[in-house]
Amino acid sequence: MMRFSVLDNLAAAIEGVGSEQFYPSMCEYLRGCLEFDNVIVVIFVGTNVPHIAHARHYGPDVFRFVDEQYLSGAYLLDPVYHFHLRRGDAGLYRLLDVAPDQFRSSRYYKWYYGRIGIFDEISVILPVSRNTTITISMGKDSSSESTFSQKAEEGLRKHKSVIMAVLKAHWNALDAPHLTIPRATSLADSLREELKGNHGISISTRQAEVALLILQGHSSPSIGSQLGVSTETVKVFRKQLYRRCDISSQAELFGLFMPMLGRANIAK
Repeated sequence: MMRFSVLDNLAAAIEGVGSEQFYPSMCEYLRGCLEFDNVIVVIFVGTNVPHIAHARHYGPDVFRFVDEQYLSGAYLLDPVYHFHLRRGDAGLYRLLDVAPDQFRSSRYYKWYYGRIGIFDEISVILPVSRNTTITISMGKDSSSESTFSQKAEEGLRKHKSVIMAVLKAHWNALDAPHLTIPRATSLADSLREELKGNHGISISTRQAEVALLILQGHSSPSIGSQLGVSTETVKVFRKQLYRRCDISSQAELFGLFMPMLGRANIAK
């Protein structure tokens, strides 16, 4: 009966290709492949504010902060958003597969993921053009108070080729225009301008880059790898940054920069 149900839902998704019913039907098909508590479809186009194509929760409303916090600026620190920007390969990924090495201990993780109550997440990530990525993130929350088992993940992976093929078919059926995204001011430079204008604090572009990587959850060695410098050099940048901002912790750094992220993005 379960197998028939999965095939039935797949048929509904295929019938919905190119229509507004596609993502709801696709997510029902996916739930037959992997038992999840919530699901959200996010479309990333260049550096634009993400588009939420579909969201559904079967327990507590884990998406209650999406509009006021995620879309207003928190997405700029999201690991999946940065995976999209660096044009990662299509596939099925757990959140920690694409996140920085210290993501779970970052202030951002505790502030956003800790508040929404998602315990685990597996995402379908599919770049569909040079600047567009479709993502479908399936989560576990307090409804089940557990993470996805390896067996459950392996069961989903058996459907990978079908999932990707149907998503590609939907995108092609939309005849979506290949949007040309204008070159944007770097986020680091936008934040420098915000910091100078609102707090009278001047920092270098490199110091702003280090600040963003710290907030994303990168350790000093990981930041060094990202920027092509030594760990010791990163520590020097970090000390200079904290001294310039008159702060002494990541929590204070987060408190200083987070309100500016949304405004900096709007300025692009």
